[in-house]
Amino acid sequence: MSSAGAVDPLLLRAWQEVSEGTIVLDAQQWRVEHVNAVGAAIYGLTPSEMVGLLLSDVFPAAVGSDFHAELRRTRAEGGLVTWTGPVPGTDRWIAVRAQRVDGTDDRRTVLCSFRDVTAERALGIERDALLQSLQRSLEHTTRLLRLSEALTTTRTVSDVAAVVAEAARDGFAAAYAALSIVDHERRLLRTPFTGRYAPGAQEYWQDLPLDGVGPGLLALRDGQPRFDDETSLRTRFPELAQRWDVSQARFVATVPLLAGGRSVGLLTVVWREDVDLPESQRAMLIALASYTTQALQRALLLAERTATARTLQNSMLTTDLPQAGGLELVARYVPAHTEEQVGGDWYDGVLLPDGTTLLVIGDVAGHDITAAAEMGQLRIALRALAVDRDDPPALLLDRLEAVVDSFRTDAILASCLVARVEQDADARAAGVRTVRWANAGHPPPVLVLDDGTARVLDADPDLLLGVGGGHRTDHVVDVPLGATLLLYTDGLVERRAEDLDAGIEWLRSKASGLAGPDLPTALDGLLAELSATGADAGGDDVALLAVRFHAQP
Repeated sequence: MSSAGAVDPLLLRAWQEVSEGTIVLDAQQWRVEHVNAVGAAIYGLTPSEMVGLLLSDVFPAAVGSDFHAELRRTRAEGGLVTWTGPVPGTDRWIAVRAQRVDGTDDRRTVLCSFRDVTAERALGIERDALLQSLQRSLEHTTRLLRLSEALTTTRTVSDVAAVVAEAARDGFAAAYAALSIVDHERRLLRTPFTGRYAPGAQEYWQDLPLDGVGPGLLALRDGQPRFDDETSLRTRFPELAQRWDVSQARFVATVPLLAGGRSVGLLTVVWREDVDLPESQRAMLIALASYTTQALQRALLLAERTATARTLQNSMLTTDLPQAGGLELVARYVPAHTEEQVGGDWYDGVLLPDGTTLLVIGDVAGHDITAAAEMGQLRIALRALAVDRDDPPALLLDRLEAVVDSFRTDAILASCLVARVEQDADARAAGVRTVRWANAGHPPPVLVLDDGTARVLDADPDLLLGVGGGHRTDHVVDVPLGATLLLYTDGLVERRAEDLDAGIEWLRSKASGLAGPDLPTALDGLLAELSATGADAGGDDVALLAVRFHAQP
């Protein structure tokens, strides 16, 4: 059968010249009535070899294929039908435009034009893969930037561990992650936060010897990350089978945290299902470990500095207060709940050469090792000045101001209250003592009588130490037997969103408890009252110095 009887000869010539393949099929039996050279080449034939044959003879793979289904749809619908798909039985893809042509004698044909889009599709796949890769890289970069930002705000090892655990869950769809610290002195890998991420596994993972068995320990010794699936975990480390059962580990990534060639920690990420971690994810995990190393080093350094400052601060606090002349001195010091901070709060009691008791409470501005060191300087200087000359408190503070000026160009700024317990012969006969005090910008003392009546010893405070200029003023109050004098730092009375006066009034209302028979218990009760209000949560240090005025021996 020739195509000449069905198609205009001029149209046939035009078809031969176009760059797209064309084919005309009988719509009943799918017999080839015409095909140009480009169309025949798709099937590896010439036009003369195809014309007159059934499509199933020329192209057996087309029968029942999506290509065949689209031809039937074209025959049924009658309009223009387009599709792109594979040439059945080949690795080629074509874009097809097909339309039914209705003849005058009810004879129908299907005219198809198509072009080879194999190369275009390959480029499209390559483009899509590149775009996906760029998208993944952008997502990874964004996650790392967010992680970096989150880690810059961390101050403690606990903070770092929390950020890393969240990053592992959100960025890698892991079940949990753990941050371990290498304790070179004890030769241990310490994981103090395991219980937070893997309940029930803490007894197995909390402290491990560095020369022990396990993927993390091996990664530390080799200095290289490890990625172990369940088969590797159970065949490489069979003695740890119970650990894998408890942690439900199916895939474990362990990345050593190295700084200057020395291991400082280990990042462990655990999945509870089988995963195929691609190279891009592994690279991102290693980048996460790098960021974590920097944050962990910073946190460990801060912890070391804080411990040093705490040691210095504690060494400066008097533990053996004088108990002379019927005076009972009791002190308490409560550090701030913020672990990385230390304060410059201090108290002191000094028995002077003439038998007089000197009371001191102070607070250096700042919450770091510098504040603790400056507190030590002030405490030692004040003791030396007090023992050197028998000065009243106001003059003693003025002399201390001169010492502060000599320390360094960056002036120390501190509040301080100094009090002397004095008594002449007449006062002794009357059973009364006199407290003479001077206040350099410090909260006022509170006097509690033996019946629980409490009053604030208000007096205009003088300038802080370190401000310079002016002179301090002495104030005097008579104190009867059984009374209690309370000196304190501002951590006891400062409240968020409240002024200092409100905190001092709260203290006055609670101070009646200090009249109780046991002064140490009474001080502990006052601190419990403070804790109950929630005002001490994450706040300032609190130093207390209480003096009970008993009968003199």
